[in-house]
Amino acid sequence: GAGRHPPPVTEMGPEEVKSVAVAFNRMREGLDKNERERATFLAGVSHDLRTPLTRLRLGMEMLPMDEPTRRDLEGDIADINTVIDQFMDFARSEASESVESVDLNALVNSAAERGRRMGMTIDTHLETHATLRLRPQAVARLLDNLVGNARKHAGTPVDIRVVHGAETTRLTVEDRGPGIPPDQAERLKQPFTRLDSARSGTSGAGLGLAIADRIATLHGARFSLLPREGGGTVAEVAFPNVAPA
Repeated sequence: GAGRHPPPVTEMGPEEVKSVAVAFNRMREGLDKNERERATFLAGVSHDLRTPLTRLRLGMEMLPMDEPTRRDLEGDIADINTVIDQFMDFARSEASESVESVDLNALVNSAAERGRRMGMTIDTHLETHATLRLRPQAVARLLDNLVGNARKHAGTPVDIRVVHGAETTRLTVEDRGPGIPPDQAERLKQPFTRLDSARSGTSGAGLGLAIADRIATLHGARFSLLPREGGGTVAEVAFPNVAPA
């Protein structure tokens, strides 16, 4: 339930206890198999779509057409690529990456620079010391998803903060978009879920927040979508200062 993969339990003891242990291990194996099959399916479909998309792009460049039509088609291809990228990220397992001491400030600065190269206005507010035990590539992916989500649904400016507390270090990505109703916040963490009423007409498969939530859970962190004072949304990840085993 916490998103981790516990080892099999020992199948011994009184007959009733042993039966429960056998059933638990079968359930665990079934869940692991379903997870592997889902990841393989998403990765396979995403990979197979790349080749025809590349052919479409090349063919489009060779066809005579007016500039507005070309821009629209290029935008459609870019939207499809965005969905494929989300599928690939969702199928990827972050658990295989090793945990190491990481400067969270450095990850934030890198993510902010990537956002600025896409034309975003991003301000960072960092702590003097913010070294945690993390999976750096996974947390970089989490940041990119939160920044990308703000870009698609809220625009700019965006503020990224690191706040070090007694028990947790909070990472927040704050926007001035339309906001998220409090009763929808938990639902939007589920895969393939979007807030259509306020966020229609945007690209993506509704996986960005689900990926962020999964990476947060993997680190024993709490991921929250909160209203921002003055309007907008605060996407907050509260990392424990002492990493869980």
